[in-house]
Amino acid sequence: MEWILLIVWLLIINGGLGGQYILNWMGNQPEFTGGKRIDVSPGVMTWWREISKLAWALVAVITEVARGKELKYLWPGFFSLTTIIICAFTGVIENVGFFYLPRYYSPHIFAPYINIYLVFLPFFGKLLFNAPIRRVHWIGIMLVIIGLAVPHIPHLIGSRVDPRTVLDSAAIIWIIIINCCLCSQQILNNKTVQTAKEGVGPNALVVWREIWKMIFISLAIFIVPVIGNYTNANMPDSVQAKTFESRVLEKVDDSKKAFLLNYYLPVDNQYVLKENINEETEVKIEEIFSSVEYHRFFSLFQGNILPNNWLPILFVIAAGLTGYIYSFGFFKLSKLSAHFWVPYTNVYLALLPFIMILFGREVTDFQIGGAAVVTAGLMVGVMDYSRNKVVAIEKKTKMQ
Repeated sequence: MEWILLIVWLLIINGGLGGQYILNWMGNQPEFTGGKRIDVSPGVMTWWREISKLAWALVAVITEVARGKELKYLWPGFFSLTTIIICAFTGVIENVGFFYLPRYYSPHIFAPYINIYLVFLPFFGKLLFNAPIRRVHWIGIMLVIIGLAVPHIPHLIGSRVDPRTVLDSAAIIWIIIINCCLCSQQILNNKTVQTAKEGVGPNALVVWREIWKMIFISLAIFIVPVIGNYTNANMPDSVQAKTFESRVLEKVDDSKKAFLLNYYLPVDNQYVLKENINEETEVKIEEIFSSVEYHRFFSLFQGNILPNNWLPILFVIAAGLTGYIYSFGFFKLSKLSAHFWVPYTNVYLALLPFIMILFGREVTDFQIGGAAVVTAGLMVGVMDYSRNKVVAIEKKTKMQ
């Protein structure tokens, strides 16, 4: 019976995760948002996503209480709450990255590399929970790694590659950051469930995490722009010529280009800002630099929570619902050591190339082949289920 429940929840989680990737991507594509420029920053999108998840989780908790659940079962305990707070902090960072990447890449290009951390889970499962590492885990992991590498074969052998499928340095940095965040969350999710007070369910844990995520993202949206204004992030005194031309001038119309060149003068290999500029001009310069997202960090959190175009937010709110579903599922399964089940929450990765074909995106045979190898790796890891019972980690708290 435990295997039936495990498989059902894995299917639900895969649907939630896959749906979130697609919705995040659609919310960042003008073709799905009325053809208008996406003027909602990843930080603001994260804010709306988390408030959506919090709303869905609160509805679930209120329903539980209305059905007779005692309020004391909503408090997880201080130690469990500490792990929740850490997960919330890394979760906010991860979600900002998840809204940054779809602006520039199709999900089937970057999504597989979000899960490289899975190779480390058996080690952490053994170290933290003394969970056994089976041979099929290693076989499955190796196949997944090979599958992740297959789409890069054309690049490695020197064939012509679509530049839109090549991840730039910013994307690679975000992938590394997201992997670190996800890995820590999978481990801490186990600790959250392990140390939570007896009787505290997944919905209560999701609510507490979403409350703290809302605190962190709200602080970031308020504080980061203040720091950016204080440091003149969007009105630099000088900019490298290549950077100024590629990241600013190429992205503005002729009138704004002429305006900037009236105040930024070429000096050697730089463009240098004139001195003694009036306040009105400073404001306009900052607006132009901000509109092209010149500063890649501060632009992540800029913009109004109430945007001019609400269509991207509708996709984000829908992603919040899928996010609540898989978060509930993750806590539901986190009583089990992570490396037993987390690798199998990513079967949707094998389907993403085919889904993107339906959206009219170009998908190569190597990307489809890589998806097939990844799927094989995920299937191999559960082939010996008849001889291995799923093992729950030891609960550290007992009913008082």
